[in-house]
Amino acid sequence: MLHEILALLADGQFHSGEKLGAHLGVSRAAIWKALQPLELQGFPIHRVRGKGYRIPVGAVLLDGDAIQQQLSAQCRDRWDWHLYQQIDSTNAEAQRLIAATGVRPLVVVAEQQAAGRGRRGRSWISPFGQNLYVSFVEPVSGGAQGLEGLSLVVGLTLVQALEACGYQGCRLKWPNDVLLDGAKLAGVLLEISGDLTADTVVIIGVGVNVLMESDDSIDQSWTSLRRSGQRGELDRNRIVATFASGLADALALFSRSGFAAFEQQWQGYDAWLGADVKVISGSNVMAGRNLGVNQRGALRLLTEDGEMDVSGGEVSLRLDHATGA
Repeated sequence: MLHEILALLADGQFHSGEKLGAHLGVSRAAIWKALQPLELQGFPIHRVRGKGYRIPVGAVLLDGDAIQQQLSAQCRDRWDWHLYQQIDSTNAEAQRLIAATGVRPLVVVAEQQAAGRGRRGRSWISPFGQNLYVSFVEPVSGGAQGLEGLSLVVGLTLVQALEACGYQGCRLKWPNDVLLDGAKLAGVLLEISGDLTADTVVIIGVGVNVLMESDDSIDQSWTSLRRSGQRGELDRNRIVATFASGLADALALFSRSGFAAFEQQWQGYDAWLGADVKVISGSNVMAGRNLGVNQRGALRLLTEDGEMDVSGGEVSLRLDHATGA
C-alpha cells in the first residue's frame, strides 16, 4: 500500500488522510500507520493538521516496472535487474548472485543498505527510500589492466545523467567522487574479482544522495539533490534509468577505446583542475598542482620535482589549503 500512497502524493500537493484512505479503500488510521515508519526514518513527508500529507514532487519508491519502461532498448537487454527493499550492500549482494548463478551482467538496486560501504573502508549512510544505491556487474575479458580509468568514466556518465535530469553544476573529484556546490553528492566504488590477468568481473557500485536532508554521522561535507534547491528530477526510477542507459553506451565505448575517449570530457568537469592539492596514501603525502588526467585516467600532478602520474586505488585527494588553493 505504501507505493500507492506515495504515488498519490507524488504531485507535491497536500492530500488528507481521509481522502487518501477513501481512494485506497482503507481508514485514515491505516494511512497514518503506513507513513509513520517512513517519516521516522527521515523520508521527506510534510504533515500539517487540517491539510494532510505532502512529499516533494517525484519522491516515490523504487519500482522495477517503472525503471524498465524508461530504459533504452540496449540497456534492457544488457542487464538482469534485481530490486530489494533492504540488503547489507548492493555490491555484496551482487557478489552473492555471481557466486550462486555464475558471472553475468546484472544490476542490484536497493531501497536501503544496512552496511553500505564506500572507498577506503568508509561506510555509506543509506537510509530507506531517500537515496540511490545501485551496483552493476560487468564481465571483462583481458584482465584488470583494461579497467584503467573505468571509475572516472562511471562518474562522468553519472554527472551527464544528472544534467539530463535537470541538475547543473555537478563536478568530478578524482578519482571517484561527484561534487555539487563543493560538497559530496555521489561516489563510485569498483570491486574486481576473478583472474586479474584474464577473465575478470567488475562490480560498479554507485551511491547518490537524492532526498536526504540531514545526518549527523557523516564526517565530511555532503549534499543531496534535494538539498541543492534545484528543481530537477527527484524520481529515483527516472534517475537510475537515465544513468543506466548512459552507462550502457559508455561501457561499449570504453571497451573499444578505453579512457582515452573520455579524457577531454572528464577534464571539463574536473572540480579541482589547476588547484594545489595533496594526494594521501596511508602515511604518504604528495603535494602539487592538479594538471588533470592522462589517457589512462591517472592524475597528473606537478610537484617540486616535476610532473608525475598518480594512479587511483586507496588514495585520497584533498585541496592543499596551506598553499592558498
